Amino acid sequence: MPPDVAAIIDTLGNKARIEILHQLAARAMTAAELADLVDAERSWVSRHLTVLEDLDLVTADRPRGTRARLPVVWQANREAVTEATMRWLAYATGRSAGTLINPAADSE
Repeated sequence: MPPDVAAIIDTLGNKARIEILHQLAARAMTAAELADLVDAERSWVSRHLTVLEDLDLVTADRPRGTRARLPVVWQANREAVTEATMRWLAYATGRSAGTLINPAADSE
């Protein structure tokens, strides 16, 4: 399995991270707001946000290294989530990402 696909599966194969992405796709919010929304500890949410950020699946309004004791607003990176999903799906189905978008290309 390609390392990038393994990383996608490790990251998106977690129900908590999928819920965080779902909530951030609806609206941008802080880790504290997310924690309240999903009834979890802020530190738990922050750990999941870090994993999602490592794959660029979420973005923050402040760069790493400048966030200490400051509120950070997070949002889902929809393009990256779509691309990661397509790479996983292409691998799982043995197709190229291009044929997933254009199934007619499979028969060419």
